[in-house]
Amino acid sequence: MEVWIEGQWADRGGRPPPNKVTVDKGHGRIERRELWWVEAGELGAYLEREYAWPGVTVCGRIRRYRRATDARRWEEIEELTWITSAPVAQAPPDCVLAWLRGHWGIENGVSRVRDISYDEDRLHGRKIGYGLSSLRNGALNLIRHLGYRYVPDAWRAFAKCPERILIALTAPLSLEL
Repeated sequence: MEVWIEGQWADRGGRPPPNKVTVDKGHGRIERRELWWVEAGELGAYLEREYAWPGVTVCGRIRRYRRATDARRWEEIEELTWITSAPVAQAPPDCVLAWLRGHWGIENGVSRVRDISYDEDRLHGRKIGYGLSSLRNGALNLIRHLGYRYVPDAWRAFAKCPERILIALTAPLSLEL
């Protein structure tokens, strides 16, 4: 793990410096990301042979530090391993870092919305959970396709004019309501 010593980052484990480092400030916090990137080589062949993961070309680690802007110490430090099967030329450290950051868009755009809007974590159907999740995903996709930014706004619009939901469900997706 790296530590802040005399105004610079130092790695106690003898690890080479990261290939890419970014620092972002926003939403009331500071985030520092460090990415280590290496071609998979023999590891790719091993993962394909032992775990049936074909085509791993690049792998590495990412370390993320997070803290509130007014905090003096890092509140959260997380380090994860990542792999990709993208061609080496198409997966430089900058792209990989963007892909890893974009992964959280799925969590924020779907899982969190389902939990907040549909109270999914509390009201999950134990035996039919997969079916309910599929229906909720379909509803979210339809709501977003219709241009609603927030799920409750769509609910209110459909409550005012219930026939709109029938039109939306039976119309081709290219039709704007």
